[in-house]
Amino acid sequence: MSIADALAARDVTKLKSDIYRNLAQAAIVKQDRQTKSEIKFQSTIQVAEVQRKADQLAKEHRQLDTRVQQANWPTELED
Repeated sequence: MSIADALAARDVTKLKSDIYRNLAQAAIVKQDRQTKSEIKFQSTIQVAEVQRKADQLAKEHRQLDTRVQQANWPTELED
């Protein structure tokens, strides 16, 4: 994998992780019901599953970022 490919993959995993994290955050139902007759909200997705996917993507992002940084240390820049 070239550095350009690794950078692209890292950016894509970061975007996907952010999307899943935002989805999970939006799906968390907060209810301030005063009585039982008020409408009860239910999440339509499995929040825990979405959070696990976001965590997995965040881990992949960190691993790719570490590999990119390791490859950059010995690389000399040309003037």
